[in-house]
Amino acid sequence: MRKSLTVSEVARDITDRTGTTVVPQAIANLFYRRKLDDRRCPVAGRVRLIPRGYVPTIEAVLREHGFLPAEAAGEEAANV
Repeated sequence: MRKSLTVSEVARDITDRTGTTVVPQAIANLFYRRKLDDRRCPVAGRVRLIPRGYVPTIEAVLREHGFLPAEAAGEEAANV
């Protein structure tokens, strides 16, 4: 298993887990607007490398900015 994912892979993973479509551009825009830490997710060539451990942060920021619905009470604990 690779340590890093691409923006498209993260978008697909979050879409599959939440049932809400997340387009890669939404994630890319959050990096561009400095809402996500580009030091933790560097660009190598033309691909941003996202550590698997950073995916929950991306999901939380997507929720915070309205790209995903807010989690229902208790749902977060069930996902752990």
